[in-house]
Amino acid sequence: MVNSSSSATSVNQSAPYQLCPSSGSGNTSTQIEEGELEWSKSLRGTLLGAYYYGYIITQVVGGVLEQKLGGKVVYGTGMLAIVALNALGPVASKASPWAMFAVRFSMGLVSGVLFPTLYGVLGRWSPPTERTRLLAFCYIGLPVGNAINYPLASFLAAELGWETIFYIPGGFVAAWLVAWLLLAYDSPAKHPRILEEEQKYIEDSIGVKVQQKPRVPWLKVFTSLPAWALIVGQFYSNWAKYFLLTQLPNYMKNVLGFDIKTNGLLSALPYVLEMISMLTSSIAADRLIARGKIPKVWIRRGFAITGFSGMVICGVILANLSGCNPVAAVALLCLLQTFNALTTAGMRAVHVEFAPRFSGVTYALANTAGTLPGIFAPLLVGFITENDPTLGAWMKIFYIGAAIQGVGGIFTVVFMRTDVQPWARGDEERDLVIANEHAEMPMKFVEMPSTKL
Repeated sequence: MVNSSSSATSVNQSAPYQLCPSSGSGNTSTQIEEGELEWSKSLRGTLLGAYYYGYIITQVVGGVLEQKLGGKVVYGTGMLAIVALNALGPVASKASPWAMFAVRFSMGLVSGVLFPTLYGVLGRWSPPTERTRLLAFCYIGLPVGNAINYPLASFLAAELGWETIFYIPGGFVAAWLVAWLLLAYDSPAKHPRILEEEQKYIEDSIGVKVQQKPRVPWLKVFTSLPAWALIVGQFYSNWAKYFLLTQLPNYMKNVLGFDIKTNGLLSALPYVLEMISMLTSSIAADRLIARGKIPKVWIRRGFAITGFSGMVICGVILANLSGCNPVAAVALLCLLQTFNALTTAGMRAVHVEFAPRFSGVTYALANTAGTLPGIFAPLLVGFITENDPTLGAWMKIFYIGAAIQGVGGIFTVVFMRTDVQPWARGDEERDLVIANEHAEMPMKFVEMPSTKL
């Protein structure tokens, strides 16, 4: 979209912004000059972040709407609005960068309700021993979408013009929306075709009746260290996710020198590995939980430790790569995203474990914090590279990311819990806890039946 040759030249650089020789089959400099929109790096960073300015506002709103209206209506309506807004992209971007800002900001507002809604629905549908796997099956839509869209967008931009990127993928969403309206239901109790045995199994294993619409104990949530562990963990793990999502094509083209088609293919590769890592780790986590030999909290912590540690190591090595080494850089970016996928089994599934009745709300709070990297990562890259587009500048960026993930990983692992928190229990569950406490008193003349929670 952007004419980099006219807008990307900084005060310290007389040639177009490209640090390594062309690594693709095409002429990279020609590709750079094809864009028609003259946007500076800082403006591009602002526009990339505009989506997340809106996205962060409606996280908690999404959790509350799911509680009141149900996930089917909220999620379906949100996706429909996103398709309509996305189609306005080409017209808005040609009219004014601030018109494009308004479109992306509005898309973020609508998109913000989606993940909290997803977690609310999963809290009603996912039995404990299948929870990680079901969450991963939902989450792999992200890497699958990226793996498809990066090369598809590169092809469309090179062959049909960048405007088609805003139109053609919308057709896939329209087909999905039809399936969602026909097949999705808020809870097992509302599904018209579910077997009675299946409904009983899900509701009994979760231990929460889906008809309940409890009031959210906001003060207790905000003073809960386990809740803060997930909030902090979401922010720090999402730094790597949003850095790749917003800056990977930029890094591939302007630093490593790949042409647009090669850029699209290689930008998709980390997400293919993320999908594989997410699925295998989630299946492994559920099997370990089902065996019952290791406490669930340590299973979650084990995956979180591995994920955060791997991201830190990859970031440090990337920062210390000497000269232009595209193969090593791409391999490390792929490994970074592979390790990041382990946090799904490590901490993202915990929302429906430690607070199943409020999983949509707690995830909304965590994802509010997790959205901040989507705002600050593009701004940070634009700020650091605006007047210093060198490998040294990118070294600083990778070091900052490694430090962020290291600190967040430690806090998350130390304070994360998987048992249902007292403020998240229903009245029936509280009564059972009290009954069990009294049942442990030494009363020889009464034989108390054991209660299995």
